Amino acid sequence: MNPIMQIQIVGVQKFEPNQRRKENITMGLKLAAAAIVAALAALVVRQVKPEFAMFAQLGGVMAVGLIMVSILQELLGLLEGLLASTQGMEGSFSLLAKALGICVTTQLAADLCCDSGSTALANLVELGGRLLVLALAVPLLKSIAELAIGLIRG
Repeated sequence: MNPIMQIQIVGVQKFEPNQRRKENITMGLKLAAAAIVAALAALVVRQVKPEFAMFAQLGGVMAVGLIMVSILQELLGLLEGLLASTQGMEGSFSLLAKALGICVTTQLAADLCCDSGSTALANLVELGGRLLVLALAVPLLKSIAELAIGLIRG
């Protein structure tokens, strides 16, 4: 393999683009298949027993979510390895990971509320998620403000 095509990151296995591309395609196909099966199951359940359709959707969301967790774990591992080579960025990565988790969870909950017909509740869930991310970012904003004040004062 061409040495230019290999990237070595501290604490992470070699990244080989062709192998990774095949794994990504396979994971994408699994994700799409799980989503299609879940949607069809929810459709069938909705026709037979409409009161259980929400549970079928929830089961599908959980199945697709489990596939996405494996994708996210791999991505977080790559990012941690990348950030291990930089100094002083560990807190920023943790903050980013927490914000991403809040955003994904909030969007999922809001979508489920919308699907069940509770758009007002969905809007409140989204607002709550935004407020949580803002509250999470306050220490970072404070440190940026302190750095700016230090630079201005000299």
